[in-house]
Amino acid sequence: MRVSKFHKVSTTIKFLLFYFINFILCNHLFAQNDSTKHPHKFTVNGYIKYLEEVSFAGSATDLETVDLFHNRLNFRYQPSSSFNFRVEVRNRIYYGELVQNYPGFASLVTGNTETIDLSKNWVNQNSVLVNSTIDRASAEYLHGKWDIIIGRQRINWGISTVWTPNDIFNTFNYFDFDYEERPGTDAARIQYALTSSSSLELGVSPGRIPQQNIGALMYHFNKWNYDFQLFSGIYHEDYTAGLGWAGNIKNAGFKGEISYFTPYRHFSDSNVIAATLSFDYGFKNGIYVLVSALYNNVGNDSILNIAALTTESLSAKNIFPFKYTLFAEISYSFTPILKASLGAMYSPTGNSIIILPTVTYSIADNWVLDLISQSFFSQQGATYRPLGNGIYLRLKWGF
Repeated sequence: MRVSKFHKVSTTIKFLLFYFINFILCNHLFAQNDSTKHPHKFTVNGYIKYLEEVSFAGSATDLETVDLFHNRLNFRYQPSSSFNFRVEVRNRIYYGELVQNYPGFASLVTGNTETIDLSKNWVNQNSVLVNSTIDRASAEYLHGKWDIIIGRQRINWGISTVWTPNDIFNTFNYFDFDYEERPGTDAARIQYALTSSSSLELGVSPGRIPQQNIGALMYHFNKWNYDFQLFSGIYHEDYTAGLGWAGNIKNAGFKGEISYFTPYRHFSDSNVIAATLSFDYGFKNGIYVLVSALYNNVGNDSILNIAALTTESLSAKNIFPFKYTLFAEISYSFTPILKASLGAMYSPTGNSIIILPTVTYSIADNWVLDLISQSFFSQQGATYRPLGNGIYLRLKWGF
């Protein structure tokens, strides 16, 4: 029975993958051939990825697997230099034990956190989930000093690499490495250039209910060879304000963000402060080092919940489980096509360690193979014991 079931699943996946590839190639060739008549008006690009995940807790004999075929299509239409329209779609096919055994797996993939539901589960039965999601759909108008975008988009206010407290519209999860575009939101954004090095930016994202509304005004400027940003506004049921900067101390990069939240119904109750600092430096021999630290005053410092950390969406107000967390990463390119990195997170208050090694190999033009691991450990008594491990093999073809 099990062989028959997975045979049907395999046939379905092969058919859908064949359809995706042919659809992409046809559109890609059409865009290339039509470019002489209508240069840069309509373009299509994207990728296809295959991700194999193997997860286990303490013993490697108790394995759970999930396979993912991930196709992305990016459509862009630019009728003139002032207007730009874009629609971007994710098509994902999951199958394996984890799809069936993890409670609420389909709802995690679907999301349903935006104002308009643009996600659809085509198949959700047994151990198979087929989902399509429109995560970008926007219209942009540019004229002089004005840049206006309306629709589903990414309002990227974060500066740092690992944690971004200033990113109140689109907080991302660092462990979700397979979503390099990062989440978008249904919003309106207006940017106005004051000078060549300063600007104002207004973002408004209505929620499904008033308590989910987000709106803020940001001021960008440059001073002492540093890029600064200041913002203030409303985040759900809180007043919020923040500061961010990016610059250099000699040859090392120096970035930081701090955000503050306080309820507007009961001012000064349950105040939240999230702050991060990071330094990065590239050595002449090709070694790159990144060090970052996070302070989150509402961190509960309980035993690490892996499922919540790796699968659920974090928020700007509660950006990480622990009060204090340190991160360090070292990477090195052995050749132009082979790169390896080793990252680690440590929480002295949460008594947790997370190890994050990655190896990337460029097989050919637009073909990349990644081997990624995430291992979680928590202190129990005098020793650190494994809580869970995930090993991922990913093949990506971009076009």
